[in-house]
Amino acid sequence: GERAPPGLTLDSIAPDMIERIEIIRSATAEYGTQAVAGTINIVLRRTVSQRKREVKIAVITENGEVGGSVSGQVSDRSGILSHSVNFSANRFAFRNGTVNEQVTLDPAGNLIQAYISTPTGNGRGANANIAPRLNWAFDKGHSLSLDGVVVGGNFDGRFNDRFISLTGALPPYRTSQVLSDSKFVAARGNLTWVRRFADGDRAEAKLGLNVNNRESRSNFIAIGFDDGLAIDRRTENTFDDSGATSTGKYSVAKIEGHSIVSGWDLAWNRRDETRLQGESRPRDGTRSILDESFAATVTRLALFSQDEWDVTQRFAVYVGLRWEGIQTRSEGNRFEGVSSNTSVWSPIAQALWKVPGSQKDQVRAAIARTYKAPATHQLIPRRYFAPNNTATTPDASGNPNLKPELSWGLDLAYEHYPASGGNLSVSVYHRRLTDLFLTETVLEDGLYIARPTNRGRGTTHGIELDAKGTLKQLFAAAPPVDLRGNFAFNDSKVDYLPEPGNRIAGQIRWSGTVGLDWKVTPDKLTIGSSYSAKAGGFYRSALNQTGNAIALRQLEAYVLYKFSPTLQLRVTGQELLARDYLGSLTYFESTGSLTRTTVDPKHRRFTALLELKL
Repeated sequence: GERAPPGLTLDSIAPDMIERIEIIRSATAEYGTQAVAGTINIVLRRTVSQRKREVKIAVITENGEVGGSVSGQVSDRSGILSHSVNFSANRFAFRNGTVNEQVTLDPAGNLIQAYISTPTGNGRGANANIAPRLNWAFDKGHSLSLDGVVVGGNFDGRFNDRFISLTGALPPYRTSQVLSDSKFVAARGNLTWVRRFADGDRAEAKLGLNVNNRESRSNFIAIGFDDGLAIDRRTENTFDDSGATSTGKYSVAKIEGHSIVSGWDLAWNRRDETRLQGESRPRDGTRSILDESFAATVTRLALFSQDEWDVTQRFAVYVGLRWEGIQTRSEGNRFEGVSSNTSVWSPIAQALWKVPGSQKDQVRAAIARTYKAPATHQLIPRRYFAPNNTATTPDASGNPNLKPELSWGLDLAYEHYPASGGNLSVSVYHRRLTDLFLTETVLEDGLYIARPTNRGRGTTHGIELDAKGTLKQLFAAAPPVDLRGNFAFNDSKVDYLPEPGNRIAGQIRWSGTVGLDWKVTPDKLTIGSSYSAKAGGFYRSALNQTGNAIALRQLEAYVLYKFSPTLQLRVTGQELLARDYLGSLTYFESTGSLTRTTVDPKHRRFTALLELKL
């Protein structure tokens, strides 16, 4: 029920910390309407039912580099007090390399420049986190909990690039190198109070605080084709991000057949950033200081109310209304202060009908007003410098005038639950979008800059099939194999962009996954695998920019062996096909076109995870 912190990945949450995962295809007033494509609600365990001591050790190898991690959980209960501590630490290393070809044509299609660049990178880093939780259960319906997480880490990397001229004008550099290092510390804490009353009403209030500090340094050095130093750029960057949240809700259970919930969601966040940058260009005899300092403050307030009404045993409706307002202000030493205020009213209506003659089969329908607010970094007009500024590798900057994307959406779904187990569902959706985000690249003062902007309207629609069952449901004599699969088709149209390929940026036309888990021996050996595919193809990301990419294919497999109820080993292989990525990006302007083609090799990754329960 709470927004996930920035940068959270699902695989960073230990499975034992999760009580359940809810997938809500439409929006809800309680969880928020910044959910154009729906909501994934990860419900964590709040109380500890038994003592637990657990340690996991993993070793990971990829492309000749070795990393590892250790994680664990300690939890116990004593009277009304329960506590748990989750911890993890890992060290990682990587080595990669890609091949890029950049080709420039004049308006008549004649070749005027071509070169190849071969960037390589290697780096090492480590991070650790600890997440304690205390919970006081005063009685069955009254509790207070305090939880937090502290995360810290560091990184050191070296990135080299070599340029090979094929024809035409020479590239700006023969070689370049970036040396970088960074460290960060982040902490977050929540205090939650829950009270259930004798008449069934329920009140919940939560207060949260968070801080995030990061420091980084980098040194970019480029050598020209005359073997002289072309540029020496040194940058130091620090930012502090802090905020507070307050949420609360009151649930009314007195009215038979109704579940009414009303509440608030308040958040305040401030980001202060300083960049000290100096660079010299010996060939030009120039030196420049490009220091910047800026700050952004985002305040968000939402009020909501919703009612889930069981009209009959087989028919239920949901109605909700949420108002959310966002105020942003950014200021810096290189631009004037800019502020904006936006607000969105989001009505929501849903219906659920349980099919007669079945135990669990049901049909769902929903219509909702949703939106997508700009991220803080999209609003700050600071300049992110690219090592080699071209139309396909531009600098980047935010846009303080960026407005939220707005959407009206319709969802329909049918869910079938066979008597023998498993499920089968089919769902369709349609969205009408306004003020779409598009990233446009423009030439300013001789440099290319990519900047987000609002451009027009669009529509998107799709269908998704999802199935889960066992092989025995298909063949009675089959071994105990669990099967799962899904397939999704999506399409969209952005009115501002010409056809063909005028789809929403980043949307996958189709994707599918099939997988199986086979318990070879009961309580001992389990093996499994999954295969997934995602479409590629041609797309248009701006009026003057198009792209193309190949379809992706991925194969993963694992072996799980349980030595005892307290000791098990899992060996996993990912990217087993090692299928290289191939994509291109083309930028058009009055002087011709520029195309950048990239080959990104993929490497097999293997993980051995040993789990011990004490």
